[in-house]
Amino acid sequence: MHDHHLTGGYEAMGREYASQLEGLGRSLAEASPETLDPPAERRALARKCAAHVAEHAPFLLEELEGIADATGLETDVVETVPLALDARAGCSLVAVAGERTVGRTPLFARNHDFYPSFRDFATCYRTEPADGLASIGCSCVYVGRCDGVNEAGLAIGFAEVPPHEFEPGVTWQLAVRAVLDTCRTVTEAVEFLESIPHATNVNFLVADASGEIAIVEASSAEATAIFPDDDIVSVTREFRTESMREYQSTDRTPADCSRRRAVAEWFDEQDRRVTEADLQTAMGDPDVGVCWPVDERREDPRSTIWSWTIDPAERVGHLARDSPVETPYEAVRVPGSE
Repeated sequence: MHDHHLTGGYEAMGREYASQLEGLGRSLAEASPETLDPPAERRALARKCAAHVAEHAPFLLEELEGIADATGLETDVVETVPLALDARAGCSLVAVAGERTVGRTPLFARNHDFYPSFRDFATCYRTEPADGLASIGCSCVYVGRCDGVNEAGLAIGFAEVPPHEFEPGVTWQLAVRAVLDTCRTVTEAVEFLESIPHATNVNFLVADASGEIAIVEASSAEATAIFPDDDIVSVTREFRTESMREYQSTDRTPADCSRRRAVAEWFDEQDRRVTEADLQTAMGDPDVGVCWPVDERREDPRSTIWSWTIDPAERVGHLARDSPVETPYEAVRVPGSE
């Protein structure tokens, strides 16, 4: 997994990212999971998406502009990957209410389940925007984030829900990044996620240091929030709201997901308050049934290519930079919280 620490204004952070790539001997093409020679129809889709990002998170376009200026690439080429990425990530997310934790504050976790070949692009970002909230988070796409926690103690992650039908809107990786940079509470995150047009079907799980937990189920047609009162809240690739299930391509409900059942059963077996180390066991032990080990004998099968456990109240995450079956969790702190 690669690392980048970015600071300053958004355009400056874009330039700094390009500079750091150059210092590592990597080109933007080598850091991109998709070609930087996109076909005309992909560029056209990205331009339509850019209009929505300009309305709801214009600062992200500034960062992309900085990357374009520093690399000498056309802006629409640089924008096409994060604005119109066609990805089908699986992923498992868990939030544990403070009533069930030793510290009496919530815990958050996310496994990024995707193709092992994307480990070449996986990056941990420590970001300190001059006009936004500092955060940590991971992604395979520059500028975007798949998950993370910010200086206000707000944690977020996503899981894609099939079918993957792409409409002009804000992609999940840019929605997550915008939340990390601008939202301090679950309430603010929900308001933002319900206000934007989403490009694909997606579930978001958010939790904050105060103990609030919410799920936002979104499609290109609508978005709705759920505020569960369960001690353990898990999210995978299914909508739980009956009205939202009409937008997914399977008949599965959350109860049909083996990973969600495994999480529930594991926590039911614990007759005590849990720690972040316990959460790492739940997310990283393949015998529990949540983590997908990498199988090198198969050609690019889905697997867990990184895993987070996060303590929002402490503004710290523990990151397994590859499959947690083989890679230990290491502490990563939000900048400024050291």
